[in-house]
Amino acid sequence: MSRSAKVTPVTLRRSRLNRPGAPLAMVTPFVVLFVIFFVAPLVYSVYTSFKSPLTGQLSGWANYRFLLHDTEYWQGLQRVVYFGVIQVTVMIVAAMALALFLDSPYCRGKRIFATIYFLPYAIPGVIAAIMWGFLFTPQLDSLLGLPRDFGLMNTTVNPLGSKLVLYAIMFIVTWEFTGYNMTIYLTSLSSIPAEILSAARIDGASEWQIARRIKIPLLRRTITFTLVLSIIGTLQLFNEPSVVSQITSLPIGYTPNLLIYTTAFSYGNIPLAAAMSVVLAIITILGSLAFFRIVRSREKERPARKARRSALAAAQSPGRTGAGVDVPEGSGVR
Repeated sequence: MSRSAKVTPVTLRRSRLNRPGAPLAMVTPFVVLFVIFFVAPLVYSVYTSFKSPLTGQLSGWANYRFLLHDTEYWQGLQRVVYFGVIQVTVMIVAAMALALFLDSPYCRGKRIFATIYFLPYAIPGVIAAIMWGFLFTPQLDSLLGLPRDFGLMNTTVNPLGSKLVLYAIMFIVTWEFTGYNMTIYLTSLSSIPAEILSAARIDGASEWQIARRIKIPLLRRTITFTLVLSIIGTLQLFNEPSVVSQITSLPIGYTPNLLIYTTAFSYGNIPLAAAMSVVLAIITILGSLAFFRIVRSREKERPARKARRSALAAAQSPGRTGAGVDVPEGSGVR
């Protein structure tokens, strides 16, 4: 750089970034925090899981062999898988429906409604579980007695009973996180070029056709992202069952995390709890990777299926040149 060249903040910033140690200096804070708060606890947990709870000495795979035959742990895992299949499906569909409605021209006061729907997520999970736990208590909520008063049931509805408590927890979690996922979808919808939507409306497409053929296909990756987060959150379910267990009786192994917490802090068996945590982490990672693999395989097969459907439609209607909504090339819709 010559002496006469003008030094601006941009050129000064570029010169600093071109220094040999600049990239390392930028990533060092992240690496340090990652090692301290993730790698180190993970390594310590794996090491602790091989210790004996009685002597504190290394005992090999004893904790894992015990866990392999621990029916309470595996029953809790099956319960959260069942929980996730129903709750995540309902939550994602509800969040998508709300996002599509707020993004449609039929909605007035979009920002107000978006804020209202997001507010449950702003409430801490423990507080939300306590609130709904009291609302689900028959002695405190007179509305639960209405089916009995109208002769529809013989007894008062008890959402915290042994048969309905899992679905009550599903309701609490869905109430908490639907607005969060809706906000993510709504943000992604706002990035869709207005020209694509305008062209579809000019072609006579209804809002439902636009949502089905344009908006939802463009949100596939965002939906995949929220589904992975939901899978991880489901396998780590703890706050809501822990709070509800203070109001009604739940088994200590109702969820894997609840059993891990009880084993570590009520029974004092830290090595066994560490082994449970390691196994749960492995299952979570494998479940997320399996879901990603399934989604990627379906993405690769989608063009072939679309070509087959187009060929079949052309064979059935030789004189038909096009159908549905025409999406501009390069829009990202497949």
